[in-house]
Amino acid sequence: MNPVRGLELQNFMSDRLVTAAGSRRALYVYSPFCGTCRLAERMLTLLEQSYPQLAIASVNVLDAAELVQAHRIESVPCLLLWGEDTAERESGPEKIYAFHSVTYMYERLKGGGLL
Repeated sequence: MNPVRGLELQNFMSDRLVTAAGSRRALYVYSPFCGTCRLAERMLTLLEQSYPQLAIASVNVLDAAELVQAHRIESVPCLLLWGEDTAERESGPEKIYAFHSVTYMYERLKGGGLL
């Protein structure tokens, strides 16, 4: 996973980027103190290794207060999905909080048009 900070993180929050055609992307929000986050990260890393077209950016929740507030992130781990096939709501990107299994995440990412 590619960590994002500063300007890159601002780009993820930019409405222009979200509404751009073909702007399918994912942002993994985690805490370094969270055991469940480490497990979720291993699942996402396995998916990235299996599907080279999948690129997931990541951000430490402690470095992303503005993002957390803007997208009303309720807990970590959280995967934010932007894309043509995801349910873009007034409240922002699709959010996944429960990572159940690698198979489950594959289906969610495939359904969101990221695979």
